[in-house]
Amino acid sequence: MQKQFTQKITEIFAKNKLPKSLAVAVSGGSDSMAMVMLLQEFCAQKNIKLVAVTVDHKMRESSSQEAREVHEILTKKKIYHEILEIDAQKLPQKNIESALREMRYELLLSYCKKHKISHLFLGHIIGDIAENFLIRLFRGSGLDGLSTIAEVSEVNKIKLVRPLLNFEKVDLQKYLQAKEITWFEDESNLDEKFLRNKIRRFFAEFEERELIHKRIKNASDEISKMRDLFDAMMLAQASEILEFKADEFFLIDHKKLCELDEKFALKILSLVAMEVSGKKYKPRLKDLRTFYQYLRDNLQIKPRNFYGCEVVQYDDKHLLVRAQKPRGKFELRTVLKNFTNTIRN
Repeated sequence: MQKQFTQKITEIFAKNKLPKSLAVAVSGGSDSMAMVMLLQEFCAQKNIKLVAVTVDHKMRESSSQEAREVHEILTKKKIYHEILEIDAQKLPQKNIESALREMRYELLLSYCKKHKISHLFLGHIIGDIAENFLIRLFRGSGLDGLSTIAEVSEVNKIKLVRPLLNFEKVDLQKYLQAKEITWFEDESNLDEKFLRNKIRRFFAEFEERELIHKRIKNASDEISKMRDLFDAMMLAQASEILEFKADEFFLIDHKKLCELDEKFALKILSLVAMEVSGKKYKPRLKDLRTFYQYLRDNLQIKPRNFYGCEVVQYDDKHLLVRAQKPRGKFELRTVLKNFTNTIRN
């Protein structure tokens, strides 16, 4: 297990200099507990400072106690560990799973930025890819949603690294058992009001679930290649119809936008909206199509708000897209890292 993990980390950093320190998100579950132990040995060999961080979400009565127990386990293993707490006043009442995930990421990324840590390791495994694929398939996702989880991505200049995407949970648990390391099971994982848990139980009914995980991952990998090809074509089109002005707003050639294939036009509008609004997730496809249809049906448009953006007529040829609320200089926030740079250059 350690040899396989070290080989994967070596591949990830093959083209990049090893960082002086890195952080790892530790929930207390078997995936993240195994990863922090595997990272400890790797970091010791490479003289890298390892920082483990647990977010106490306080949604369960046992969450704070588990965070403290994780702290004791890691401290005994001489792994530096900190606990971050979500403000109880801000706990979500709806869309709980996605809202908590976003709050966790915000805390973790802020911690990394504050402590000048450039890499945050996350414990996603092959089962997560399979679960995400079915969740998004059920919700009608296209190429973006069905594409695989990225091994390395970047948010707010922090690299998110997921080295366990080819590992199965059962193997990680055997590794922990061999090292006599305790992990914690989140009882909310049994609550079938969450779609993820229904899908997890569905997979558990198959004796060959590991093979199914691999096949879904392979399919998701192939979809990612198709998405990358589509994005390359889309970026070429975007650079022809967009201008990025003074780190403040986009100008869109209205006529050329309407002449594009709808799939390209929708993706461009989605990325512009994300970039301008600063939101991490794409607008809903239904809302995006309604907005796009309005632009197609009207040669001269009246000021209109969409997804945190204001769209106004700039001149006879162009539409101007700016933030409803001033944000200052743009940062790259979209999933397509080079989108704004492509338009700017």
